[in-house]
Amino acid sequence: MLVAVVAEVLGVDPFDVRCVTGDTGITPVDLGSYSSRVTVMMGNAAIQASQKLKDLIATAAAEQLEVPPDRLTFSNGKVFFENRSLSFAEAVGFAEEKFGTLGAVGSYKPPRSPGRYKGAGVGPSPAYSYTACVVEAEVDPKTGWITVPKIWIAHDIGRTINPVLARGQVEGSVYMGLSEALMEEQVFRRLPPRLSSALVHKIPSLLEYKSLTSLDMPEVDTVLIEDPDPNCPFGAKEAGQGPLLPVMPAVANAIYDAIGVRIDELPITPDKVLKALEKKRKGEEARVGPEHFPAVPYPEPLIVPPPWEGGDGKEVKKNDAAAVV
Repeated sequence: MLVAVVAEVLGVDPFDVRCVTGDTGITPVDLGSYSSRVTVMMGNAAIQASQKLKDLIATAAAEQLEVPPDRLTFSNGKVFFENRSLSFAEAVGFAEEKFGTLGAVGSYKPPRSPGRYKGAGVGPSPAYSYTACVVEAEVDPKTGWITVPKIWIAHDIGRTINPVLARGQVEGSVYMGLSEALMEEQVFRRLPPRLSSALVHKIPSLLEYKSLTSLDMPEVDTVLIEDPDPNCPFGAKEAGQGPLLPVMPAVANAIYDAIGVRIDELPITPDKVLKALEKKRKGEEARVGPEHFPAVPYPEPLIVPPPWEGGDGKEVKKNDAAAVV
C-alpha cells in the first residue's frame, strides 16, 4: 500500500519503488503496524514525504523544460508539459545536481477531535469505517453442532488502493471473527497453593487452542464499498478491525434465528447450545451466559448538547443543560 501511494505521487511504476523495513535504532519513533493505523497514518506520512521529493524534482525539471514547476505533470515515468518532457530518471538526475542527494521525511498527526471533552474521539483516527455482515448458520438441535456455510460482508473502505490485498484483509478478518465466535477461548486455572496462587492459562499450546483451518472456512462473499474520505490517503480507510467486529454478533444472531436461543458469551459451543435448548424446553428463558453485568462505579455521564440544541461541543452541567435544551 505504501509503495503504491509513493508511486502515485511521483508518477512512476510501483515496481520501481522498494519498501525497506526500518531499524528502530536509527529511524524516527512510530507506534507500530497495528490498530488500523498503517493505511491512514503511514499513508498520509508517505504522501507528505513523496510530495517534498516531487517539489524538488519539479523545481529542477522546470529549469530544463523552461516551464513553471506547478505546470509539470508526473505520470508514466515521465515529467512533462505538453510536448516537452524528461524521463523520471533524467529529472531526478537534474534534481541531484541542483540539491545533492535527494531525501525527505513525512509525518502525520490526526486533526483535533471537534468534541471538547474527554472521550470525544474514539482513538486518534480522523475517519471511521462501517461494515455490514450476514452469516448463514445451520444448527443441529440434537448435538448443538454449528455449521456456517456462507458469510456475506460489505466494508466501507473509502477507496481501494490494492483490491487483492484489501479483499484478503477483509476475509482474514472474517476468519478471525469466526474463530473467536466458535472456537477460541481464554480459560485459566489456579495453581495449587503449595506452588502459587497465580492463575495460569489452561491451554498453553496452540495444539489445544483451537482456531479455524482452511478446511473449516466457509464461502465468503466480500463487497468493498468505495466512498473516498478526504482525511485519508487518496480516500482509503482501514480494512482490518472493521470487518472483524460484526462477525461475532452476526453468528449469535444467526443461531438465534435458527433455533431461538441466545448465547451471550464467546465462544458459542455445542454444549452451550444444548444447555439453552434444555432451558427453552423447560419454559425458562433460553439464554446462556453471564446472568448480570458486573457492578462498575461509573462516573456521572457527560452532557454534551449537539449544535442543533445550542451546544458548542463542550460539556455542560446538568442545570445548564436543561436551560440549553
